[in-house]
Amino acid sequence: MNKTKSSKRSFIVRFGVLLFVVTIIVGLIGCKKAPIQTGNVDQEKTVEDLNIKGQILFTVNNESGKAEEAMAPKAVVQKFMQVYPDTKVIYEESNRTQYPNRIASGDIGDVFWCDANDANNYMHNHNALMPLDAYIKPLNIDLGNVYSGALECGKIDGRLYMVPRKIGEQALIYNKDILQEAGIYDFDDSIATPWEDFKDICRRITIKAEDGTILRSGAALKVWWHNTWQMFFRGFGGKWIDNKLHQITITDSVEVMQGVNELINGILEGWLYPEDLTSQINAIEYKISDGDSDIKDVCFKTFGAMTWLTRLGTAYDQLQIDWDFCPFPAFPTHNISTGATGYVVYNRTRNPNTAAAFALFFLTEDGQRAYHSQTGGNVPLLKSLAEEDFWHGVGTNWEDKNFDIFVKYTDFTSPASVITQAPQEIAEIFSNDAMMSTIASIVNGRYTPEDAFEKLQTKANEKWALIAN
Repeated sequence: MNKTKSSKRSFIVRFGVLLFVVTIIVGLIGCKKAPIQTGNVDQEKTVEDLNIKGQILFTVNNESGKAEEAMAPKAVVQKFMQVYPDTKVIYEESNRTQYPNRIASGDIGDVFWCDANDANNYMHNHNALMPLDAYIKPLNIDLGNVYSGALECGKIDGRLYMVPRKIGEQALIYNKDILQEAGIYDFDDSIATPWEDFKDICRRITIKAEDGTILRSGAALKVWWHNTWQMFFRGFGGKWIDNKLHQITITDSVEVMQGVNELINGILEGWLYPEDLTSQINAIEYKISDGDSDIKDVCFKTFGAMTWLTRLGTAYDQLQIDWDFCPFPAFPTHNISTGATGYVVYNRTRNPNTAAAFALFFLTEDGQRAYHSQTGGNVPLLKSLAEEDFWHGVGTNWEDKNFDIFVKYTDFTSPASVITQAPQEIAEIFSNDAMMSTIASIVNGRYTPEDAFEKLQTKANEKWALIAN
């Protein structure tokens, strides 16, 4: 009897151990990552040959958590499944801070959101992205209809990895009431004002107290932001970065230094208010509200992308200020920083053709119309849609605003992100924090512009030489 009980107990233990081992093995098999997809496609294949069907996961970074922000990507999902009825796209939201862990575990979406910095990181440091350029011809994508400035933002080492969803051509938002108060009635917001004329307008607008305190500035710019300072660096014919020669040439270029000095002198004269930087500046006194509330104390203000419209437009309206958009002023060498965020394909997707087709759907009229006709949309990146009403605020309180300027100077676009022009280690040397610190140190008199940027140039070139070797 005892022997029988002991045998049963032993059998149960052995069975439990066996079941545990089998469960672990099955779990490991289930979690095993798919093979790495190369993105290579026979260029003679057609859309039909690609057999676009099946299910993919679409991971979106909805930082605000608001339903309105999800409307645009969800609309693309629905349109894609209409065009490709044998597919199923599962939409999910996941904060971008979780992406590296999800890439490591293999459960990130087949297609997921990125900006240029993240795309380079996931490509070079995580080996996680599939190139998409080989799918362009089989999917009949017309690259001649895509603004090149946006497309360049998605390229890494010459290949397309991130499909842009928009074009982010830098522009300004401005206070018409301040212009009229200063007696300026002939300002033309349909064209880029020449730089010297722009400076003159800003000087006429600026108000200083007797003790030198700045009470009102002509312009408030995020001078530390790569979108902004690179336009100054390029604006007088100079070239501050050469990714073929692996070289930074700021202080070595008279033309680049002219742009640097224009930026610094504008701050020192008081007509250029350095947004988000005044807490680090003790050489100048300001009585200007910081953040979005500075709109009543400055005329021209940084307007980075259409996603800023709701916040800034509402702020102006609440203060009953007459406002509109205008192009960034034209330097002698006209250049407009252009950025884009978009979508990449995980290179361990089990359905590469459908994932690639969905990502590249953003380069089609169907995809762009679906995305940008929704709340949360932006500026379409197709030339054929430049004059369409659906992204010009028609039917809203802002339909009379100057939306055309967001695609006005697409032939003068230059990459906004340093990461699109140099390795990550170099881009980090010119990070927003680094540029904030550098500009503040110059304005406060701790360094001359030449000394401050010579330090950055030397550091970057030494690092780049190590990388190149």
